Amino acid sequence: MVSSRGKASGQPHVAIDNAVRVTQDDAVNYLKAVKEAFHDKPEKYADFLEVMKDFRARRTDTDGVIARVKEIFKGHRNLIVGFNNFLPKEHEIALPWEDEQPQQNKPVDFVGKVKVSF
Repeated sequence: MVSSRGKASGQPHVAIDNAVRVTQDDAVNYLKAVKEAFHDKPEKYADFLEVMKDFRARRTDTDGVIARVKEIFKGHRNLIVGFNNFLPKEHEIALPWEDEQPQQNKPVDFVGKVKVSF
């Protein structure tokens, strides 16, 4: 099987609103990147997981997910870029945000990982 991004995979595909197809491995790698980025703030990672659970249970819609994720990931542009891979083009979170200050956390090179995998 070949994904819409040209990557061969036997894994099922996941996406918010089923608009963009990425593999389950991509999702797992992204979750690892989020967990690593918030290793010193586990409550932020837990908040992100709660957002995803709410979406899956249909307690929130795509716009609600985006609003909450933007708040959780504020200052972590690399995580936003990675999250955009799971969103339909018309819902992608615009960058850059002028009002953000860079975080002192070690950056996660999720974009590089995604580029390599595609």
